[in-house]
Amino acid sequence: MIGGINFASSQIASVYNSGQQQLANTLTRLASGKKFQNASEDLVGYLRSQNMQSDISAYDQVRENLTNFKASTAAAVQAGSSIYENLKEMEDLATQYATEKAKGVAADADLMAQYEAEFNSLQTQATTTLANTYVDGVLLTDTTDALNATVSLGPDGGSLTLTFSDAADLSTAIDIDDAGAVAAVQAEVSAGMTYMYEAKSYDSIADQQLKLTDTIINSKKAVMSLITDIDEAEEMNNALDQSIRQQAAMSMLAQANMSKEAVMKLYM
Repeated sequence: MIGGINFASSQIASVYNSGQQQLANTLTRLASGKKFQNASEDLVGYLRSQNMQSDISAYDQVRENLTNFKASTAAAVQAGSSIYENLKEMEDLATQYATEKAKGVAADADLMAQYEAEFNSLQTQATTTLANTYVDGVLLTDTTDALNATVSLGPDGGSLTLTFSDAADLSTAIDIDDAGAVAAVQAEVSAGMTYMYEAKSYDSIADQQLKLTDTIINSKKAVMSLITDIDEAEEMNNALDQSIRQQAAMSMLAQANMSKEAVMKLYM
């Protein structure tokens, strides 16, 4: 009889210890928010999470590169818009100057001087912008050399290279008093318009790629969360169930010990 009671106590104690370990594991998962901490706990899940984290890190780098690329496209858009506006105003002034000059002796010299001063001021602004639109040491308005601004669009391939087919060239100043001044400015307006549209196109592509990359990263993080993160409601339910089982085992163990003492009295 005593042997039977000892065996029962041993079994109950084993159940209690096992339940205690399970409860401790559950509480650890609740505290960390993770289903497992290392490969030994869930090798398959751990390897899947590592691969997923590697993908996320790769796309994080793509996002960083795209952000840098976006800095160049945004600068190009700003410069292109400024240059185009200056050139359009120069075109209007050159046209007005030519119209006034055609009046011959009846031309208003003061008005022509005003047109010329405004024209030259705008030309200086445009020339300065063309010569100083640098990002990371690269002159974005230089179409003669490769800009060397290429960005990867994903770890699996694909890239985007920033290149411009045309841009305004005011390295040789335009004299408003020249007969071909209007035509010369119009040619630069056309080149400036091309540059501006191309810059805006690249900037739009960069925006779209950034949004797409963010979507991919968020999707992969959501999948990774399914692999690694606990279901808090389920774990709380497990903790409650395990706690109740522990209390029951403790009560049974106490009763078994009391029964053992009662039987021992019979032999005393």
